[in-house]
Amino acid sequence: IDDKVRLKAQIVARRKVSNLENILGRALDFCLEDGKEESIDPDWFFSFVNMAEEIFSPAMQELWGKIFAVETAKPGSFSLKTLTLLKQLTQKDAHIFRQAVNLTSYKKGESTPRLLIGYYQKSNIWSFFNTFKNKQLNLAEYGLSYPDLLSLMDLGLIHHSEIESGELSTSTQTEWRCAGTKLRLAAKHQGTTLLYYKFTPTGAELSKLVNKQKLDAYTEAILSTLGRAFNIE
Repeated sequence: IDDKVRLKAQIVARRKVSNLENILGRALDFCLEDGKEESIDPDWFFSFVNMAEEIFSPAMQELWGKIFAVETAKPGSFSLKTLTLLKQLTQKDAHIFRQAVNLTSYKKGESTPRLLIGYYQKSNIWSFFNTFKNKQLNLAEYGLSYPDLLSLMDLGLIHHSEIESGELSTSTQTEWRCAGTKLRLAAKHQGTTLLYYKFTPTGAELSKLVNKQKLDAYTEAILSTLGRAFNIE
């Protein structure tokens, strides 16, 4: 029995070393140029090593390799909290998160990604004659079901509640980049707000690792939806 215990310990130790070597090898493939003349924080490095040794999936090893490459070039890019959460992700979770990132929008001057789903018009004399006071997209039609959203919320990647923006101006355009397409929005009537889900700081950090794919169907749908309440350029 003692021999079997020692043999098991050796197998586990070898596998951990192999996992770490694979991840560091993946990191070298990215070859990022140093953006700062700073060293990686020692606590971050040894925490990374301890977690990376237990990453067995090749797909997840590639993701961890990219994290190490980015952190080496720009120390402070990923927090230990983000690493801890990432270690909990399964391949299925990663796939759902990747799909969510493909649907993200950014407001000019802000770095936090959002999932635009529609708009809301507060009651006023104009909305009284408007049949589209509240219009939302069904994200399930674009690969992100409501159970998927709940999973991302439970993981701490997206905030738990739908968020309403402040009222958008009717005289000034607001610039957004929606699923890779640049939009300039100006509300047609006062009291119009955007509806969206917002990524958490951890979700925002991890979104930087995803190679986004442009989804034309979603872009066309959001343009059609927002066009009812906004002038769009």
